[in-house]
Amino acid sequence: MDTKIKLIIFDLYGVMSMGSYKDTCRWISKKYGHSFKYCYDIVYHKHFTDAAMARVVESEACKRTVKELNMEESGSELLAKHMSFQKLNKSVFDLALQLKNKGYKILLLSKNTPGQFKNLVNKYSLDKYFDIQNTYDLRLEKKDIRTMKYVLKKYKVKGSEVFFVDDQEFNFPNAKKLGVHTYLYKNFKDFRKYLNKLLSI
Repeated sequence: MDTKIKLIIFDLYGVMSMGSYKDTCRWISKKYGHSFKYCYDIVYHKHFTDAAMARVVESEACKRTVKELNMEESGSELLAKHMSFQKLNKSVFDLALQLKNKGYKILLLSKNTPGQFKNLVNKYSLDKYFDIQNTYDLRLEKKDIRTMKYVLKKYKVKGSEVFFVDDQEFNFPNAKKLGVHTYLYKNFKDFRKYLNKLLSI
């Protein structure tokens, strides 16, 4: 075991599971002819973030999204479509279990609404295997430096002792300021290769 890394943080949506808002926005882009960035800014950064920060309830965020993008679906239909993309990334799950068995502390970190968060966690019983934190409960975004400071304090580790993998690069800058090792997830093969080298496993 690499003595430098003690805590490994996996993004819950987009790494530990597949079917993030990226998939939903690709579907919207294809159906309605919008650019992916336009959709993502509205769906994720604007309305979903409001819901994930408890500024509005999730149903209202979905209604606002549908209205702004002039979609034919209802808010509940949009949410159902988004949820339909979600499934466990079995390769990442198995790797996380292996790392846990080797002595690494594993944390699944999520910025999500309570409903979506509980649905995925309960569906795959993830809380039976790993520690899990939804930043909704902190009323913070995952990218907020206070979120990572909270994690470091809770686990009594230094930034240099933490490895954080996420599929959203904007979640990294503040973590890096604290010395956290970061990795932008794109596919399992490259991720496994990088992790093997970093941890010498």
